[in-house]
Amino acid sequence: MWKLVMMEQMMYSPLTECLQRSPLQSKKMSLLQLLQDQYLGYWAQSIWWQLQDNKTFLAMLNHVLSMDGFYFSTTYDLTHTLQRLSNTSPEFQEMSLLERADQRFVWNGHLLRELSAQPEVHRFALPVLHGFVAMHSCSINGKYFDWILISRRSCFRAGVRYYVRGIDSEGHAANFVETEQIVHYNGNRASFVQTRGSIPIFWSQRPNLKYKPQPQINKVANHMDGFQRHFDSQVIIYGKQVIINLVNHKGSEKPLEQAFAKMVSSLGSGMIRYIAFDFHKECKNMRWDRLSILLDQVAEMQDELSYFLVDSAGKVVTNQEGVFRSNCMDCLDRTNVIQSLLARRSLQAQLQRLGVLHVGQKLEEQDEFEKTYKNAWADNANACAKQYAGTGALKTDFTRTGKRTRLGLIMDGCNSLLRYYKNNFSDGFRQDSIDLFLGNYSVDELESHSPLSVPRDWKFLALPIIMVVAFSMCIICLLMAGDTWTETLAYVLFWGVASIGTFFIILYNGKDFVDAPRLVQKEKID
Repeated sequence: MWKLVMMEQMMYSPLTECLQRSPLQSKKMSLLQLLQDQYLGYWAQSIWWQLQDNKTFLAMLNHVLSMDGFYFSTTYDLTHTLQRLSNTSPEFQEMSLLERADQRFVWNGHLLRELSAQPEVHRFALPVLHGFVAMHSCSINGKYFDWILISRRSCFRAGVRYYVRGIDSEGHAANFVETEQIVHYNGNRASFVQTRGSIPIFWSQRPNLKYKPQPQINKVANHMDGFQRHFDSQVIIYGKQVIINLVNHKGSEKPLEQAFAKMVSSLGSGMIRYIAFDFHKECKNMRWDRLSILLDQVAEMQDELSYFLVDSAGKVVTNQEGVFRSNCMDCLDRTNVIQSLLARRSLQAQLQRLGVLHVGQKLEEQDEFEKTYKNAWADNANACAKQYAGTGALKTDFTRTGKRTRLGLIMDGCNSLLRYYKNNFSDGFRQDSIDLFLGNYSVDELESHSPLSVPRDWKFLALPIIMVVAFSMCIICLLMAGDTWTETLAYVLFWGVASIGTFFIILYNGKDFVDAPRLVQKEKID
């Protein structure tokens, strides 16, 4: 506000002085008054939209802060895995939590940018994690241990389901999540880490009112450059990569599977292995027992990757040599099912080595722990799904019970419909909220127009009204029959054709009717 008043004074002063030197006093006063009126009108309009935008910006920040899944700790570094924390220098351990945090998972980094430059206040600035944390005290065979599940969502290329897909030019994948399973028993600590992330090529899938928009692979981008950047960083951080791609091998998902396989083959890295598993085809007709085919296929690789284990004396017994990088289209439902099965197999080996499980015992036989385990992984699925897609996860009936049920199918249908609505009519606001919170967009006080104001053409209002009116008239004609059935039929057909035709026109122009992000340009999102 003060900046605008100062600008007004700066503009009026030279203008008034110039006009006062003019001999045309009468014209001078009228011109000055006209300019003042015009500028004051523009100034008032500018102030008005800034006030309105500030209300929207505040609502966006409140929306992000009201989301579930933000965690912090005053003593433990939540942003690093157990293995990374155990392989650090004494200097690293002496650093504040803010200084040593993994920036991929610090969601309040933008908010702390000014405090980051002041070491004396670092102890008051704690990194905030977004994702999921579950901690349970468990008992098997009378032996008590702590079982912990942590999912860390990356703040790089963060966003919502249909507006953030693939990778960016720096190799950051959309919906990238690092999930760590930790066991504490008698001073021994073990962990198993997995990752998930969008198919790492340049592709998009923008909402257009259709139930499942067609994925579009960028035809001009250098896919190999972004792909290599992504996996170079993954290999440096995690070691070997075993990719489990769960997308369909036919239909709209087929080109993405083929492109992913081609990229891996072209890269030719011995650190990367690729496994394609058509989840829906293999498990159709509720044959989810066939997931054992995938587990058997990767069993030897999982043994090779191993897990991290440090004994009570602090000595590292084994290191995890790599991770499974799983993905489906959204990296949510199918991905979480597979990750929970891989994590159980690793936990089985860890508990046997620690002496919690006897030789020959199976985790599946431990009813009390199995219930805790399945519910925690299902809660993890729901948390990740709500943060990315806006609803709870699908297929959680299998994660919770080990079986696919008809009730689970009905719940999945309800969640799918809710996802459809949110992805088309509220995700633009959600995407803008995340971009504003993370600092991807900075508010410019001197901007000449509102970034939130998007002009709508006549189709946006006219077509929905026409469709509703035509459909209503069709119903009225059915309820209030005319003098003859031919007359009634003619009216019903006329209004029916009008409503259906308008519906298809709206569907054809679907991108004009969805709630799209406004703060960050499409090029930056893609």
